[in-house]
Amino acid sequence: MNASGFHILFRRSAPLALALLVAFPAGSAPGPDRPVRHDLSIVLFPEEGLLRAVDTLTLPPGEGFQPKFSLFRNAHVTSASVNGEEVAVARGKGSLTIAIDGKPRETPTLVRIAYEGTFRDPPPEDPVNTEDPSFGVAGTISPRGVFLSDGADWYPQLAGRGATFRVRVEGPAGFEAVTAGKRIRRGTSGGRTFSEWETSHPIRGLTLSAGRYAVRDRAVDNVTVSTYFFPGNDPLSGKYLDAVERYLRLYETLLGPYPFEKFAIVENFFPTGYGFPSWTLLGSTVVSLPFILDTSLGHEIAHSWWGNGVFVDPGGGNWSEGLTTYTADHLYKERASPAEGREYRLEILRDYATLVPPGSDFPVDRFIGRTDPATQAVGYGKAAMIFHMARREIGDEAFWGGLRSVARDRLFRPASWDDLSEAIGSAAKRDMGPFFRRWIGSAGAPFLSLSDVRTERDGDGWNVTGRVRQEKPVYDLKVLLRLETAGAPVDILVPMKGEEERFAIATTGIPKSLLLDPDVDIFRRLHPSEIPPTVNGIRGSGGLAVVVAKGFPRETAEAARILLAAMGRERLPLVREEDTPPEKLADRDVLYLGLPSGRGYLPAALPRELSFPPGKFTLNGTEFGAPGDALFAVLPHPSAAGRVAAVFLPFSPEAANAAGRKIPHYGKYSYLAFSGGNNRVKGTWAAADSPAVHRFVGGNP
Repeated sequence: MNASGFHILFRRSAPLALALLVAFPAGSAPGPDRPVRHDLSIVLFPEEGLLRAVDTLTLPPGEGFQPKFSLFRNAHVTSASVNGEEVAVARGKGSLTIAIDGKPRETPTLVRIAYEGTFRDPPPEDPVNTEDPSFGVAGTISPRGVFLSDGADWYPQLAGRGATFRVRVEGPAGFEAVTAGKRIRRGTSGGRTFSEWETSHPIRGLTLSAGRYAVRDRAVDNVTVSTYFFPGNDPLSGKYLDAVERYLRLYETLLGPYPFEKFAIVENFFPTGYGFPSWTLLGSTVVSLPFILDTSLGHEIAHSWWGNGVFVDPGGGNWSEGLTTYTADHLYKERASPAEGREYRLEILRDYATLVPPGSDFPVDRFIGRTDPATQAVGYGKAAMIFHMARREIGDEAFWGGLRSVARDRLFRPASWDDLSEAIGSAAKRDMGPFFRRWIGSAGAPFLSLSDVRTERDGDGWNVTGRVRQEKPVYDLKVLLRLETAGAPVDILVPMKGEEERFAIATTGIPKSLLLDPDVDIFRRLHPSEIPPTVNGIRGSGGLAVVVAKGFPRETAEAARILLAAMGRERLPLVREEDTPPEKLADRDVLYLGLPSGRGYLPAALPRELSFPPGKFTLNGTEFGAPGDALFAVLPHPSAAGRVAAVFLPFSPEAANAAGRKIPHYGKYSYLAFSGGNNRVKGTWAAADSPAVHRFVGGNP
């Protein structure tokens, strides 16, 4: 999910792990085609935060190897055996060692480990900053629910190896558990509820959740679709089951057969948006959001192919978030209308321009996972645009055919950017390696502009000439130019291999405007004039000053600090308007708490949509001034091109608290009005003309 992008890959909590070293004869570890088998029996005691477990691991035969297992630090191992024989365990510094003879083994080795321990990571009660989607929770067991991520090392793991699982989970009556794989059975007996699960293919980690769920099932062909919702959200189950069925049919057409036996939507007792093999875990507040069905849910289902079905090769960068974003979030917009698809791509470019200053950029093939807005803009946004450009280059048939071949040939195996490039190129019958290497292997983006645009009359028509320029480093591009006229528009493609290319367009219609990349099909760095001031300009600022306006109530200013916390900027100092003349802010982005009264702090001319009557504000013709109202507006900096000045104007501490925590989630907008914490007005200022647009004066050259 992209808010959400919350699909976490490669996350481990190694400092919490207790290594379990099992000494085997020297040799190689089992390869990816010979996974380890886990037969896990789990008993949960929510009131004590306790887990008791027995794991019987089947290690494949071989000449011998020395696997390294990990288990959570406070695990108490009650017994251990190898092939039925009890063995001693020696505790070392952060490890357990089991001695086994050094003879080669031609049959599988059974290692049985019985252990118990507690998990009490505190889940967030009222999180403000969501940049870390885990909230620091790797494992927790409580009466409210259970969440045990693979990063909690709640079962013995062989690092870097896939495994298959058979899992039985038992808990108090009514406490239903969910994990990866097919549900073999579930029931309640003797005051205890149990379920059994089995995976048919190797996976790289196992996460488990449990709670007092209402369980709803539906068969979609050979796939069981389920909801595990708390009673309050159970009425939403029908809509979720309908939506999953639609997504499965869509993606089976585009990508091939669904890789798993089930798909479950599971409610969590703290805010999450995770995708796991065959299920997704959504926080209660997320489940109830009406737009989730049309956006984030499909994103998590697409991860069933990308990331959970076809694994990411960790040595070559995480491609799965970009591909999932493109085949989910962007696809839904594109299918709604070409205009919505264009707007989504423009948002990607604006996010990149505002959230990724040139000094913090990095190549896509170094992206591992989202840690902040900049990594999300590159690993999700830029990567999605790379797939879009590849699709534009080779066409729909080859693009989707290439993805289907990846899903078929690399299922439950690692894949790299090179593997995707080869598959897409093979489907297109051309070498796509140079294209992908250029775009994923270096930071940055092309900066394109029009220059020397001229027109001359040619009989009954016109000739429009000029140049397309790009700054170094240059990219091989095919740049679409669209000449809008009094009649039909005229499109031409300008191939570029250097810093500039000439073009000429003949038309019989009167030229009105010339647009470079009008449909936003090229990943490029926008000119500042193409980027209206937005919330993301504050979120991504590398030099933000926070100024408390003269006369702004102290209690409200203190409450407004929640906005800084929500943006991860809680350590920024607050300075007073009286102590900070405008010239001290000339090289900074500025966030004003309250409306500054002095001259030079804000632009002399405000946008026509915004005004400030005494004690109130008016936005898009609606007047606000009640105690529960609040404004957030981002404006051009009055004296520094490319920087912004924002005003957060809540009319009470309560309004500051309610609106402040939500504002960062509206990153693409320039202005927001809230009443009682609910957004009532939002919008984006119109962008000024840019070097990518040439308008003919009066529409008549």
